[in-house]
Amino acid sequence: MATFVALNVEPEEDSEDEIDDTKEIQIEEALKLYQTALKLHSQGPAYYDEAEAAYNILFQSEVFTYPESLSESKQDELYSDTQLDIDDVDNLLLVPSEAPVASADGLPNTLPQILYLSYKNHGQFLLDRLKCFLLHAQHEMGLNHTQPSQDSYMVLSTSATSLNLFVEALERDDTDSDLWRRASRIGGFLGSKRIARFCLEAVLDTDGDESSAWVEPLGLEEICAKEELRALLQVLRDSLSESQLSNMKETPKHISSSLKRVMDTCPYLPLLSQDLGKDSNQMSYEVQSSKHEIQVPLRTWASCGKAILHQFSIESQGLMDPAPGASYSIRIPTNHLLAAEVSQATQSMLGPMTLPTKVFDNGTQPMHVSSTQQLIEDTIVPKSDNLLERVPVPTYTDVSEEGQRGEVLESPIQGTEVVAGQLTSQTPGHVRNPSVSHPSSLVSGAKTEATRRSYSFGPANTVGTVSLPTRKRSSESAGLQELVDSERSNNKRMRTRGSLIEPSHTKESTAKGLTPQYEDLLRTHIQADQWMFDVAGGFFSKLGADYLGSLVDLKQAMFRAQPEDGTGEANSSAGVLYDAIRDLCNVLAMWDFEKSNAFLIGDGLDTQTPDTTRGNSGLTIFLEHSKRGIQKASSRPTLPGADGLDAFAYEINEGWVHLDELGFRWIKELLSQSPTNTAPSMSTSTYESFVWPDVLKETIVQLLIKQDDFIYEELRSQVTALDNQLLVLSSHNSLESNQNLNENPVEFIQNIFELHLDIYGRITNPSSEVDVSTRTLQRDRLGRWATLASDAMSKRPTQVLQNTDTDRLSIRYLWSSVVYTSLIDVTSRDHIIICLQDMKRILEVAGNPIIELQNNAIMPEISIEAAEREISRLTTMDFFLNIFDTENSDPLAVIESLEPLLERSTQGFSWSEEENHGLRPSDSLAPQMQQMLQFLDRASLPLQLFLWRRLWDAYGFISYPPKVFSCQLRSIELIMSHLCTPAFVDSTREDHHVNFLYWLRALHDLITRALVLALNDPACFDCMDDEHLRTSMGALAKLQRLLYTFTLWEDAVHVGQVQAPAQLSGSRIVTAYTVSMTKFREMQIALWSLQYTLLREAMAQNFELFPTPNEDLADYLKVVHHAFGMRQYCQLSNKSFLRLMKAELLRLNASENWELDMAQIMFDLHGLKICPNFAGLLDHACPPEALDRRGAIDVMDLVMVQVNRMSMKDLTKSELKSTVEKLQQAIGPPKQAEARTFNKRVFLAYLRSPINPIAMYRSLQGIGDLCGASVNNEDAIIASKGWYFLLGHIALTKFRSQKRNSQGPTDELDIATTFFRQDLEFGTDKWETWYRLAQVHDSRIEEEATWNADKINNNPAELQLQQRHAINCYTMAVASANRCADASFETVGKISDLYADFGMRVYASSREPFSMAVFNLDEFTRHFSSLTMGMYTRRPFRDLQLYSAWKYASVLFRQALVDKPHNWMNWYMLAKCLWKMHNCNDALRGNASQVNYQQVLDALIRAIQALPGRRDNRHPEKDPPILEPHYKLISIVHKLVQSKRVQPDEGCQFLEATPYARKIPAIHDAEDWEHYILHVLKALRSADKANWHHRMVARAAHVIYDDSSNDIMAALGAKHELTQQIFTKTMSIQVWKPEYERAGRHFVYTGRYVTFFVRLLAQLNDRPNLEALAKRIRKRSVDFVQHSVIWQEVCVAYSKLLRRYCAVSEGHEDTVFKSIPHDDFVVNAERMMNCAQSLIQTPIGNLLREAVELKKLNAGLMKSSLIDDLIGDAYATLYERVVPDLITKSNNEENRDRMRVDHLLMSLDGPHVDTPPSDSITRGAESAVAKPRNKPVGRKEIQRKAEALVTKLAAPPVLLKAPRALGTVPQQENALGEPILAKEDAVTPVGGSVPGSLHDSADDESELSDIEEIAEMAERRPLFPNLVESKAGTHEESRQGSEQEVQRDEVGDREGSEAKGDEAEDLKFN
Repeated sequence: MATFVALNVEPEEDSEDEIDDTKEIQIEEALKLYQTALKLHSQGPAYYDEAEAAYNILFQSEVFTYPESLSESKQDELYSDTQLDIDDVDNLLLVPSEAPVASADGLPNTLPQILYLSYKNHGQFLLDRLKCFLLHAQHEMGLNHTQPSQDSYMVLSTSATSLNLFVEALERDDTDSDLWRRASRIGGFLGSKRIARFCLEAVLDTDGDESSAWVEPLGLEEICAKEELRALLQVLRDSLSESQLSNMKETPKHISSSLKRVMDTCPYLPLLSQDLGKDSNQMSYEVQSSKHEIQVPLRTWASCGKAILHQFSIESQGLMDPAPGASYSIRIPTNHLLAAEVSQATQSMLGPMTLPTKVFDNGTQPMHVSSTQQLIEDTIVPKSDNLLERVPVPTYTDVSEEGQRGEVLESPIQGTEVVAGQLTSQTPGHVRNPSVSHPSSLVSGAKTEATRRSYSFGPANTVGTVSLPTRKRSSESAGLQELVDSERSNNKRMRTRGSLIEPSHTKESTAKGLTPQYEDLLRTHIQADQWMFDVAGGFFSKLGADYLGSLVDLKQAMFRAQPEDGTGEANSSAGVLYDAIRDLCNVLAMWDFEKSNAFLIGDGLDTQTPDTTRGNSGLTIFLEHSKRGIQKASSRPTLPGADGLDAFAYEINEGWVHLDELGFRWIKELLSQSPTNTAPSMSTSTYESFVWPDVLKETIVQLLIKQDDFIYEELRSQVTALDNQLLVLSSHNSLESNQNLNENPVEFIQNIFELHLDIYGRITNPSSEVDVSTRTLQRDRLGRWATLASDAMSKRPTQVLQNTDTDRLSIRYLWSSVVYTSLIDVTSRDHIIICLQDMKRILEVAGNPIIELQNNAIMPEISIEAAEREISRLTTMDFFLNIFDTENSDPLAVIESLEPLLERSTQGFSWSEEENHGLRPSDSLAPQMQQMLQFLDRASLPLQLFLWRRLWDAYGFISYPPKVFSCQLRSIELIMSHLCTPAFVDSTREDHHVNFLYWLRALHDLITRALVLALNDPACFDCMDDEHLRTSMGALAKLQRLLYTFTLWEDAVHVGQVQAPAQLSGSRIVTAYTVSMTKFREMQIALWSLQYTLLREAMAQNFELFPTPNEDLADYLKVVHHAFGMRQYCQLSNKSFLRLMKAELLRLNASENWELDMAQIMFDLHGLKICPNFAGLLDHACPPEALDRRGAIDVMDLVMVQVNRMSMKDLTKSELKSTVEKLQQAIGPPKQAEARTFNKRVFLAYLRSPINPIAMYRSLQGIGDLCGASVNNEDAIIASKGWYFLLGHIALTKFRSQKRNSQGPTDELDIATTFFRQDLEFGTDKWETWYRLAQVHDSRIEEEATWNADKINNNPAELQLQQRHAINCYTMAVASANRCADASFETVGKISDLYADFGMRVYASSREPFSMAVFNLDEFTRHFSSLTMGMYTRRPFRDLQLYSAWKYASVLFRQALVDKPHNWMNWYMLAKCLWKMHNCNDALRGNASQVNYQQVLDALIRAIQALPGRRDNRHPEKDPPILEPHYKLISIVHKLVQSKRVQPDEGCQFLEATPYARKIPAIHDAEDWEHYILHVLKALRSADKANWHHRMVARAAHVIYDDSSNDIMAALGAKHELTQQIFTKTMSIQVWKPEYERAGRHFVYTGRYVTFFVRLLAQLNDRPNLEALAKRIRKRSVDFVQHSVIWQEVCVAYSKLLRRYCAVSEGHEDTVFKSIPHDDFVVNAERMMNCAQSLIQTPIGNLLREAVELKKLNAGLMKSSLIDDLIGDAYATLYERVVPDLITKSNNEENRDRMRVDHLLMSLDGPHVDTPPSDSITRGAESAVAKPRNKPVGRKEIQRKAEALVTKLAAPPVLLKAPRALGTVPQQENALGEPILAKEDAVTPVGGSVPGSLHDSADDESELSDIEEIAEMAERRPLFPNLVESKAGTHEESRQGSEQEVQRDEVGDREGSEAKGDEAEDLKFN
C-alpha cells in the first residue's frame, strides 16, 4: 500500500532544483580579483609588483574566455567565415549596446562592467608604472626626457600596450570621454595622427545631428578635447575642419588658458602638438637612424633565415612600411640559452614587467609571459583565412648539447610556420602598427621549469620559443608541402647522446629508475604485468615462439644504454629488440608534432590501401615511394648551428644592405664557398659538405622561391660579367688565363639548379596534390635555371678538367641534366637508360667517385652503384608493369606469377640475423626466378610490402580469405624483420625516429585488418601450417614486447618517475599527442587480440602440448584483461578485446571464476553491474554501450542468479535494477505468435468475466485453471526463466514503494501489467504472476480512490472493472498456489500475503464507497431457452451476497494467520469482518448462526498485542503509533455498552487491553459511561500528534450528541468537538486518509461528517457558518462520495434555516401575486427597483440576496425548484411589506406637483386646461371601460424581478457630486417612470428655482456609470436634449414588453433574453 505523508507536517528536507550558478560565481571571483588589483594599484609604486601579479591573475580568470567577453572586432575576426542565419543576424541586431553602469557603491556588478574596468585600469596601471620608471631613470641618469635606445623601446611598447587595453575598454563603453582623450594622447605619441584625431572627434561626436551639435554648452572634457583637436588640426593644416570647429560655442579665454596647464593626460610624455609637428626622426623617443634591426632568436642559420623571411612577410602584408633606402642589420644572441636577466635598476623599478622587451646585446631579456604579452600578440596576429591559424600556437625549439643547432618543430599539417626575428624599427614613424615593431611572442623567454628539467627518456637541453602566425602562406597553401624533406640525417653519436641515460651510468641509472618508491606506487601494475608475461610467455615458449621475454629484462632494457655481455637479454632471442626499445623510449621522451603526424598520418602513402582505389598506377606509386629506402645513410655531419654566422652578421651590419640583398647574401653563404667563413669545415659550400636540418632547408627553399627574380637577375648579371671577361680575354688571345676567373658563381648556380630540380620532383610526384599553376611556375623556374646553369658551365676555365675536385661539378651537372631530362622532357625509357650507361662510363673514367648530395632528395647520391640501381629499376619495369596493372590485370595471373616468387623468398626465413643475411636464391631455380629473387633480396621493404599487397588484392578479388590473412601476417613478419636488421638499427639518418613511427603505423593497419579477418572468418587459418604459425606468433610476440615499452613508460609518467615531453604546448600539439598515445594503446589491444587467435589455432594444432586448452585460453584472456583494464585500455578499439573475451568465455565456459570474469566484462562493456555485491568489480573507465538482444539473452541466467539472491525491495534500490532494464531494452518485446495470441484472448476473456462465487470457493481447494496453448520459441524460453515476471514485479514494487503526496502518473503500473500479462501468455499456471497482477489492479484502485472521489462519483464502472480484474486474478492465484506452489518458507510467506490481500479486496469491495457493485450481475445476463419458458434472459449464476462476502473474507484472513500469526493487520481485518457478521440483521444473515461478539473482541485484542513497537523512541513524531485497533476496540465496546449487550464495568475490562484506557479509572454506572468513553477517546486523540485520525473526533461528537439530540447544549458540544480538528473557523474540512485506512473510505466519512455538521448548524441556527460550509461543499465536489446527495441535504437545511430566519412561509408567492394585475405588478416592481438602496438594510432583502446567491451557487447541480420557491416567497414577502409605502409616497409627490407655483401661473394666464387625472384614476377608468381579462403575474417574471433587485442591491453605491460639477441636473420620475420636469424645463424662467425635494430624491435615484461617460455627456450642448423622448420611449417599450412577457410566460419561449433586455432598460439611465 502507498505510504502517505501528513500535509500538516513539514518534511525535513525539501527537494529543491539545483541551479547552475557557475557563471555567477566566476563573475564574483573576477570582481574580487579586480578589487584586489585596484587596491594594490592605488597604493603606489611600492606595490606595483603585487599589482601586476594581481592583474595577471585577473586576466587569467574564466570570465575573459566567455564568448560574450570578446569584443565585437574580435568576434568579427574569429567568426567572419561562419555563416549565420538571417534570424540570428536579426537577433544580433536587436541586442542593445548598453554601457556598463556601476552599482550604488561604485563597484561593478555585471560582466560588461568588469571587462570594461579591468581593461581601462590595467592600461592606466601600465602608464603609471611607465611614469614611475621614467622619473626614476631621469633621476638616475641625470637626463632630461632622453632615454637610451632600450628605454625608448620599452616606452613605445608600453604605450602601445596601454593603447590596446584602452581600445578594448572603449569597445565595451564608448561614452568615457576621458578615456578617449587618453587614447588620443597615446596615439599621437606613437606617431598616429589618425588615431589622435579620431579619438578627439569621438569626444565631440554629435551622432550626426550637426544642427544641434553646438547648441548646448560644452562640458569640461569637451572643452579640453576641443582645444587639443584645434591644435592638432593646425598641425595637420586642415583649415576646413578647423573652421567647423570654430562654430562651436567659444569658451572664455581665461578658462581655456587655465585648462591648458592641466588638460594634458600624460604630461610625462612629449606633447602631442610637438610630436606631430616634428619629423619622425626628431622625436625624442625614437631612434635617430633609419636602419632596421632584425632580431634573431637563436644562434643558428635557420633562425636567421626565418627572421629574414618573416621580415619579407610583414612588409608584404603592409604591416610595416620602411622608408625608401632603408637598411637592415642583424642582431645575433651571444648564447642559445637566452637567459632572462634584467639590469638591477630596471628590475627594481619594473619587477616582472609584462612588456615586450627586445633581446639585448648580451643575450638577455625579461621573459615574463603574462596577459599583457598576450594582448600584444593579439595585436600582432593578422587575420587569416584559416580559423585555426588565428590562434597563436607556441612551438618549441630543440637545441643540442653543443647549443649550435636549433630546429623548430612545427605542424606539417597546417604548413610550416616561420619563426621570425624581432624587429625593432628605428623609424617608428613608418610603422603602421606600433606593436609590430616588437613581436615579443617570437621568443618565449627564459626557460621555464618544464623546459629546464632533465628527462629520463630524452635530452635535457631544450628551450622553447613561441612562433607567431603571419600572413605568409604556408607551404601547403602554396602547393609546396612536399618541399620539406623528411629524410633528415644524424650521426650515431648524436642519436645515442639523446637516448635515455649515458652508457657510463647504466648501473646507477638502473638503480635510480627502479626505485622502491615508484615500485610501491606501481605495485598493482607490476603484479598484473608479471602475471601476464608469465602466463603468455609460458604458452609461447611451448610453441617455440619465446620472444616475449621477461618483464624484468624489458625494464632493464629501457634503462640501459647497451646490453650487458653474457647476462640478461643480450644473448637471448629477444636481444635484437634492444635498439628498437631504445628508439621507442627516445621517441616517447622527445615527442613532438612531427612525430604525431608520422604516427597518425604516415609518410603520405598508405601501403595497405588497394591499388584500385588510386588514381595512378601501382607501379608509379611504388617507384615514387621506394626511393625513400634507396637513400643511404650519409657520412656527412650535420651543419653546425652558428659557424660563420657572427662573421656574416658583422659583414651585414657594417654595410648598408637592403632586404633583397640581405636574403641573397644569406643564401649565398650557404650555397657557395663563403669568404666570411674561415673554419676548415667551410672550405666548400654547406650544400655539399653538411646535412642541413629540415627547418634550414625549408627556409632556403622558401627564400629561393620568394626571391627568385632577384637572385636570378643577380646571378645572370654575374654570368654576363663573366662572359664579358671572356670576350675581353678572347680579344687579347689570352684564353689560357681564364682559370683565374671567378668559379664561385658557377657552383652557386649549379646548387640552385639542383635544388629547383628537387622542388619540381617533389611537387610533380604522383602523390602530390599541388595545383597545376604552381607546377607550371616551378617548371618555368626550373627551365630558366637549367639554361643559366648550362650557360655558366660553358664559361668555366679550360684547365678545370685536369683538376679532379673541380671535375666533380661537371659530373654533378651531367647527372642533373639526365634527371632534368627525365622530369621535363617526354623521353623514352631506352634513352634514359643510355644516358645512365654513359654516366657509368664517365664515372668509371673519373675513378668511380661517390658524390653525396644528402640535401637533395631527388639525386642524393651520384655513383656507379646508383646508376646501376636506376638501370635495374628501369629494365625490370615490364615485370612490375604487369604486376601493378590494375586495369587489365587478371587476379589468377597475378597469383601464378607473384605467389611462387614471394613464397620462395620466405623459405628458410629465420629470426637469426646471420641466416637472414646468408640467404640467397638456389642455383637450381630458373634464371628469371633467380633474377627476381635477387631483385627482391636487394629490394627495399616498401617494394616487398607492395608485392605482398598485390598478392593480397588478387586473393581478395577471388574471395579467398585464408591467403589474404596469410599475406597480412607475412607483411607483419617483413616489417618486424626490417626493424631488427642492422641496416635500420644503425641508421644515422636524422629522420630515423620518424621512419620508425611510419613502420609502426603500417603495423597497426596490418594488425587491425588481420584481426578483423581472424574474428569474422573461422576459415582464415586453413592455409597456415605450424611453421607459419610459429613465425607469425614470433613476430607478434616481438611486437608485443616492443610496444609494451610504451605501457611501462606511460606508467612511469603517471607516477612521476619520468616526465612527459616538454615540447607539448598548444591545443593542436596536445591533441595530436593525445591521439597518438591513444593509437599506441589501441595497437596493443589489437595485437594481443590477434595473438590470441593465433594461440587458439596453435593449441588446436598442437593439442598434445595443451591438455586443458579451454582453461589456458581463459587464463590468457583473464591476465590480459586484468593488465589492460587497470590502465583503462579496455575501452579502446571500440572495445574489441572485451567483445572477444565475452564471446570466448561464453564459448569456453570452463573457468572457475567464470561468473566473476563475465561480470567484469559486462561492466566494462555495457556498464552493467551484474554482481553489485562483488568487491572485486573494478572500474576500468569504459563508457557503456548499448546491448544487443543476443548478448542480453546470453547473460540472462547470470543476472537471474544475482536477482534471486536479493529481495525485491532491495533490488529496486540497487544498481542491478538498471542492469535488468538495460537487458530488457536489448531484448525488446516478445514476438507475435499464434499460440500466444490465443492465450491472450483466453486470458483477457477471463479477466472481464463476472465474479463467480463458486469459483472463489473452489480456489481454496486448488481448483481452477485456464486452457491455453503451449508456446515454443525464444521468447518462451525467456519467460520460463521468469524474466517477464521479474520486470513486472520490479515496476510494481517501484510504484508501491514510492511516497506519494498527490495523485501522479501510473506508468509503472502500466508497465507491470504489460509484463505480467506477457508472462501469463506463455503459461497460466504461474500463481505468483496472478498474485502480482492482482496487486497491480489493487494499486490502480487505491490510486484512483485515494486522492479524490471523482472516479467514484462519475466513473464507477472503471473502478468496478479494476475490482473484477483483481478478484479474478486473486481467485486464479489462490487456486494455482494451492495446486502447484512449493513448500519453501519464502513461498509460504508469499501465500499468506496472497490470502491477506485477497481478503482485503473482498471486504473493501463490500463496503462503501464500492458497496458490492462489483458482484452485481445485472450487466452479465445471458440468454436461456426452455420448453416451457422459451427464450429468456437471466443471470448466469447467483451473485455473491454481502454476508457471504464478509464470511469469505474472514476465511481468507484466517488462512493468512496460519503462517503469519503475528500480523496485526490480519487480526484487525478479521475482527472487522466478524463484527459485520455479528452486527448484521437476520435478513442479511439468513440461515447462518450469529457470530459471538467475544470473537470480535478477541481478534481485536490479538491485533493490539501484535502491533509492532516503536522503532525510534527518541523521535516519536517520525514513528507515529498505530491507533486503528485501539479505536476499533473502543468503538465496538461503546456500541456494545450502548446496546446493553455489555455492562459498563465489563466494557471497562475489555478496554484494559488498550494502554490508552488503563490510566482512566473504571466505572460501574451506565450514567458515567459517556464521561468515561470521552476520556478514553481523548487519550487516544492525544496519541495522534499529526492529527491524521479523524474517526475519534467524530465518535466523541456522536457520543455527546446521540443520546440527547434535541438538546442545544449537546449540539453545541458536538459542534465544539468537530470544530477542533475536522471543521475550521472558515469551514474548511480537514479529513485525510490515515496510513492503514482503505482507499476511498475517508471520502465516505467526510460526507457523513458534513451531513452531521449541517444538522448541528441548522439546529443551532448558525446561518453564517452554514452559508460558508455550503460554499465549501459546492466547490469541493471531489472530496465527497455522492456529492449531489450531500449538496441537496445542505440546500434543504439552508433553505429551511433562511425561512425560519425571516418567517417566510411556503407558498406565500401565490398568496401575494395571485390577485395582483400584471400592470400594477410591473409598476410596483419598478418602484421597488428605484428604491432598492433603501432595502439593503432590511432582513427580508438580505434573505432574498442569500437565496439568489444560493441559486447561483447551485448552478444546476440539483433541481432549483426548492430554491425558486424560496426566492419567490421572499420576494412576495418583500413586495407585500414595501409596495404600500411606495404607492403612498408616489401619490404624495404627485399632489405636491399640482400645487407648484409655476403650474398655478400657467393656469391663470393661459387657456383653461382640465387637470389630467392621476394615473391610477385613468388606469381604473380604462380598466372599467375595457378590461378583457386580468393578466396574472408569471412565476418566471417574479424570479427575474427578484434577481434584478438583488443585482441592484449588489451594485456599489455611487457618488452624485461629479455630475453636478459637470452641470447636469438630476431629474425625478413618477411612479410610472415618466420624467416630471420634461415640460417645466422648457418654460421655467431664468430666475426660477426647483424644489429641493426633487434634488434630494434625485440623489437617491441617480447613479453614475463611469467618469468618462459623464465627461463625454458634459461636452454635449444642450445637456440631455432627448432625455424626455428617450425616457418616454423607454417606458413605452417597457410597457409593451411587459404585455409581451405575459404572453411569453404562457407560451414559455425566450424568457431569459427578455429578462436581460428588461434589466438593461431598467439600468439605462439610473
